[in-house]
Amino acid sequence: MRIAICFLTTCALLGISCAEHPQLPSGVRWSGKSGTFAWGSGEVTLPSGFTYQVDQGADTFEGHFTSPDGKTVVGYDIGWYAGAWATREKAFFFDARVVDGARVWTAKRDWPDGKGGRTTLVAVTFPDSGCANFFLASARVEDATFMHFIARSFRPKRRTESSSPCQGLAPSKGQGSP
Repeated sequence: MRIAICFLTTCALLGISCAEHPQLPSGVRWSGKSGTFAWGSGEVTLPSGFTYQVDQGADTFEGHFTSPDGKTVVGYDIGWYAGAWATREKAFFFDARVVDGARVWTAKRDWPDGKGGRTTLVAVTFPDSGCANFFLASARVEDATFMHFIARSFRPKRRTESSSPCQGLAPSKGQGSP
């Protein structure tokens, strides 16, 4: 019996260590030391101590950041097919501003918690910077501070030059709101 358990444990560990993990796309950087995450057209900073994991997206670039205590997980979804997670629609809070010519939208809205209840989705969208979305679902009001931190840290690297940067959203003409 011990031999079987050792064999199964060894197989499980080898499977995990040999499994293919998604790689960072070209032009994407993460610095755990500074908390800086950069993609082709923008850059944000996460609070100190967050860790990073690339996820497998179907048609967009996805991943998540986890707080040191593991209680807060900030996801991201970047790409045209990601759409805009932070919009006025259904939001009980919405803020729009412009940073160096690029729009920054922050929204809070009611969201299903996956257990039959409701929670709050807090999202930040950078529609002019590769249609990048950062988001978390949490019932803890204080978790919204992480998202506001990310929104305030944003620095555009270049604007998306497209007539439909984020699933048909009109490109910015200097205004901050959709």
